[in-house]
Amino acid sequence: MHAVDLLPVENAEQDGGKSGDAIVVEFPFESEARQAVMIIDGGRTYTSDQLIDHVREHCRTSVVDLMICTHPDADHLNGLTRVVEELRVRELMIHLPFNHHEDISEFSNLEALLGLIKTAIAQGTDITEPFTGLTRFAGQLEILGPSLEYYQELLFEQLGADNHIIASAEVMFKRAKSKLKEILSHVPLETLDNLGQTSARNNSSVITLLRADQKRMLFTGDAGITALEHAAQRYEATVGPFSSMPISMFQVPHHGSRRNLGPAILDRILGPKESPYAKYTAVISSAKVDEDHPSPKIVNALLRRGCSVIATEGNTISYGDGWKSRTGWTPIQSLQYSAEDDDD
Repeated sequence: MHAVDLLPVENAEQDGGKSGDAIVVEFPFESEARQAVMIIDGGRTYTSDQLIDHVREHCRTSVVDLMICTHPDADHLNGLTRVVEELRVRELMIHLPFNHHEDISEFSNLEALLGLIKTAIAQGTDITEPFTGLTRFAGQLEILGPSLEYYQELLFEQLGADNHIIASAEVMFKRAKSKLKEILSHVPLETLDNLGQTSARNNSSVITLLRADQKRMLFTGDAGITALEHAAQRYEATVGPFSSMPISMFQVPHHGSRRNLGPAILDRILGPKESPYAKYTAVISSAKVDEDHPSPKIVNALLRRGCSVIATEGNTISYGDGWKSRTGWTPIQSLQYSAEDDDD
């Protein structure tokens, strides 16, 4: 039995963003013939109680085998500290920027990051930095990105303001040029382009592949196009071509932001819209109060590639067969979007 449960992260105050990620994964650890429990991101501070209760009630345990913090933004990290305090977390995978840069005083959300690490150490939790190639659960789980070198490059970009300003100006010029080209070509059926850019911090997100019950599930955090390209290269090298070894579940990065995906990377991972590799489930953590996410452009592009698209939107959603063992739970339902929704 495996279940990927995406808990709702709603931020009505809208300080620092409206959405967030909080994911509980239960799956068979094949070599030990038992169920394993993993948490990927913890939403905001007030999400922690939901996570703790969910693990105890639905996973029927107080032990978390692995916790992954994809990156240290408040809507991914801040809910994890109380989870470490209240549950037995065996291992925490998290990047430690102070191991890779002399001065991290300007690193945002630093206090919460250090607080989580301090709590984990006090609770006896093993701490590991997740870089490309790291495996767990006898190879069922593999970190596809970022590599150590790419993470260090992104960290320098985050803490190097001048470089970031120059890059942002270049991106703005490319977007303006792309928009003009789009207007002159009378807007193609798929308006999503390959020029989307996200921050270095988002691109440093841990990208995780989990294999369970003959399914391959891809978790992406807030990763952008470049980070996903690196992860796709690793997947093709260690698993095989997506065309013959397709994934079954795709966590859409950054709450369905149009800045994190483009047609080329979607074609590579899911297959072109004319001939997708398989039928997929695309899951999105997006707040009901967040009117901008998921982007209709993203939803439309996923639908065109054969995806069943679902989003939290204030509810807990579950992928897999785990819902069968839970009183009152039913299968996930698709968002009802059509191609006309693509003109955002």
